[in-house]
Amino acid sequence: MATELRRAARSPRMWRTCAQVFTTPTRYNEVAMGAARAADRPMPRIARIGLVASLFFGQASLCEAALRQRVHRERTISLQAADMPVDGEWQACAEEGEAVAQAGRTRFGWGAMWVESSLPAGASCSTSSFGTDPAPFVRKVCECAAVVPGSADDRLREELGLIWRRCGDEGESCDCKSGIVRFGNGQRWVVMDGPGHEETPCGAGSFKGEDPDAGVPKECWCDQGQSRAPVPTSNRVAVVMLSRRPPDLRLWLEYHVGHMGVEHIFIQVEDSPEFNSTFASLKPSMQQRVTVWRAAAQVSGDTRPQDDYETLQKRQISVMARAKQVSTEMGISWLIHIDDDELLYSPTHRHAGDLLAQMPNSFDQAYIPNAEAVYPSADVTNCFAQTTEINVNAFTFASYANGKAAVRVSDSAAVPAGPHMWKDARGTELASIHLDHLPFGAPLIVVHFESCPFARWESKFWELGNTAPRKIDAIPFRFYRDSIKRMQECNGSPQVAAAQTDVQADCSKGSLQTFWAQWKTEANPSIRREDLVPLNIPWANIQASI
Repeated sequence: MATELRRAARSPRMWRTCAQVFTTPTRYNEVAMGAARAADRPMPRIARIGLVASLFFGQASLCEAALRQRVHRERTISLQAADMPVDGEWQACAEEGEAVAQAGRTRFGWGAMWVESSLPAGASCSTSSFGTDPAPFVRKVCECAAVVPGSADDRLREELGLIWRRCGDEGESCDCKSGIVRFGNGQRWVVMDGPGHEETPCGAGSFKGEDPDAGVPKECWCDQGQSRAPVPTSNRVAVVMLSRRPPDLRLWLEYHVGHMGVEHIFIQVEDSPEFNSTFASLKPSMQQRVTVWRAAAQVSGDTRPQDDYETLQKRQISVMARAKQVSTEMGISWLIHIDDDELLYSPTHRHAGDLLAQMPNSFDQAYIPNAEAVYPSADVTNCFAQTTEINVNAFTFASYANGKAAVRVSDSAAVPAGPHMWKDARGTELASIHLDHLPFGAPLIVVHFESCPFARWESKFWELGNTAPRKIDAIPFRFYRDSIKRMQECNGSPQVAAAQTDVQADCSKGSLQTFWAQWKTEANPSIRREDLVPLNIPWANIQASI
């Protein structure tokens, strides 16, 4: 067979077939197939590489199968162009590297080469989720078994161990004996906890007037309880962070330990003069839940770290790896890296450990999306407790938009791949689930209370001001670049002096607060009302427990 295929590799007919098999399902196919149609042109390089690789790795049957199924191939191409499934039971649900849109039977591959598995919603469309690669060196897709509208599968949804039943459209009545009802659409929901009622009006009036998706038809779903017996898997969750002058450490700790059920906190402390007194004021029971590591103090005249935006991520990676090692010794199940200005938030008020305990055993990472807090004004003082809305439109975020991740500690191969995710030592993605692709959106969110209050913004970007101009320009967030430059201008930075600019910034407090508000409040022209979702946290109860 190998000899025949090597001979056939000189045939334009084989080129056309292998171009279809060994290239991506979109642009690469168009380029490769177009080039292969010209008999007097050489075989496209991507197809040539694929053919050689198939022979080298014992995958010659890929081209053989493609040759025997020319009719099927042409049908596949035409159906894909129309964005339709290859046959009646399959529908496209993700491209390789994306998250699968629905739970259930899913296949992964391209052309005639597929592997099937039963996956949860949000699983990565990748080799890590299926355990094998059906078509090496080929850009693949995922197709999901079709769900018939109006069927039982369409009326019931599972969300990490809980079953929800659709109980009414907006304007109708919802019969929900559990009293736990969610109201919304797509990935935007608010949840009502209360005693069961025979009939609950499905509308914003039943949810404190909160509309999670204004102007869009919504629906109500009722919590039916657990989908199966409680899993025996341990649900011990730890959080690790690098902290510098935290805005409200006592409230942050009480929220995560008391409200979100976090088992342990690892903190590496940097340049925080008040940390010792704050930690000493904690209850002994809280102190036992916290491991403190201290960074070496700087002895230079300028206490600001040089190029801090860049070096910060290196320090975060180091503390993440250290916390994972200690978590293994402590019997912790899951580890999450967040910052001291971020909160883990569950819209349904479930503990983080209860959610992650429902992760299938074959998946070792959960991608947790982030949202940004939107503050009432520049006069906000208690950023956590005074915030009632979050911006969920990632395209308008002032900072990062790629979320954070929870890693299964027992995965010995997992290493930090930056502050946002984990991979193995070769840089391969772990078997992962994207929580924002679950049926109701993410059941766990990282809410980023970035640069709040105003005084923290001043301090933060004064510290970041010790950054070289060329490295400022490389920072991907305009808010960060503009803030650093503004603080350099207002503090007589040597970097600004070297630039010899004649532009004088207005450095009055009022002007700086206006600058801040145009990014961090609803005064930001990029934020629309429809981008905002209510944030419901029982702060009065949490503060009473401190």
